[in-house]
Amino acid sequence: MRYYVFWIMPLALAGFVGFWCLVVKLLSLMGWQRLATHFAVPELPLGPRFSVAQATVGGIRYRGVLQATVSAAGLGLRAGFPFRVGHAPLLIPWAAIGPVQAEKFLWTTSYSTAVRTPDGGSVSLRFTGEQLLEAARPWVRMQQT
Repeated sequence: MRYYVFWIMPLALAGFVGFWCLVVKLLSLMGWQRLATHFAVPELPLGPRFSVAQATVGGIRYRGVLQATVSAAGLGLRAGFPFRVGHAPLLIPWAAIGPVQAEKFLWTTSYSTAVRTPDGGSVSLRFTGEQLLEAARPWVRMQQT
């Protein structure tokens, strides 16, 4: 009997997991890693947690995989389990978050801002979620349109 056939499934699974990790890591390089070099933390602070339905960080769209935490220390962001490779938890201080602009399209309101990094750069951040904005309102400035 040929026992090498039994290795096909574990090798295929390992190949898929490896490929998934590579893709997620490469996606993180587009914006998340630029923020992580300055704002990575081991754990998010205590505070209200929100599931973010849609968010865009540096041009990469995240749908239903981000959790946000709001505290006096800043805005915390964490990617969900299958997307954690290359996505360290972030704690972005409120001083680094620029004015937030609301944009309404059909029935959805999205909020966009720029996160300034200490090296003089910035990363765009766009999200949906009225609850998240209301929790962060004491610390963010709204841009008048």
